[in-house]
Amino acid sequence: MSTNWSPDLYLKFQKERTQPSIDLAKRIELKNINSIIDVGCGPGNSTKVIKEQWHQAHVIGLDSSKQMIEKAKNSFPNDEWILADITEFNSKNTFDLLFSNAALQWVPNHEKLFSHMLKLLKPNGALAIQVPQNQSSPINKALIETANHKKFSTYCKDLFNKINYQTGEYYYNILFNQVKELNMWETTYYHILESHKHLIDWYKSTGMRYFLEALPDENHKEEFINHMYELLKKSYNTQKDNKIIFPFNRLFFIAYISGMLSLL
Repeated sequence: MSTNWSPDLYLKFQKERTQPSIDLAKRIELKNINSIIDVGCGPGNSTKVIKEQWHQAHVIGLDSSKQMIEKAKNSFPNDEWILADITEFNSKNTFDLLFSNAALQWVPNHEKLFSHMLKLLKPNGALAIQVPQNQSSPINKALIETANHKKFSTYCKDLFNKINYQTGEYYYNILFNQVKELNMWETTYYHILESHKHLIDWYKSTGMRYFLEALPDENHKEEFINHMYELLKKSYNTQKDNKIIFPFNRLFFIAYISGMLSLL
């Protein structure tokens, strides 16, 4: 899996990207949290939220992107950061809380993934997860339509499975018999962006990234972006102040495990 991320472009929308971490952290009901791993920590914005809520806890940030980990280390040099793929990560120490904000959609085979992550928890620990539910949004549809265009389809045909969107029912059915309690909810965030160009910038740092990297040269990339731009102008209306309203739906769930490790 490619890990060529741009932390600066990602953090252009830091406030909007961090709010779901805040909302997820506030709903966690665990007592005595002393050890936390933030899976897919990115540049450390979600990890900062965790550390502010649980001052006493030892917190580790983990990400598979070298660029993201370097940014996190530079921003928060006193914290612990690990460059690793969660599917291959093993630790002699287990955690009270495994936290992940908007990261697991980049990881395949979630049945295997969640079984692995549950084994990283201490008895009576919890998984706290947020994943985008963006598959039906106009911006994702515009990405798919553009990638399927005859100019780009040869380069993009194998990329549609890079983003692993799953439903709440899917996660319920892989978790219900492994946990003692499962809380789930969805939230739609209405982001106010300055223009359609900002909408492009939002997606260039996430969902559009694989497709742009697959194109052979800068001319193809510019054409791809321009094609997306024209589609987005039709899908997202300009408001009276010339700004864009960008609805973004996210799925949250917190899975609390039993004190009996045999459940895993």
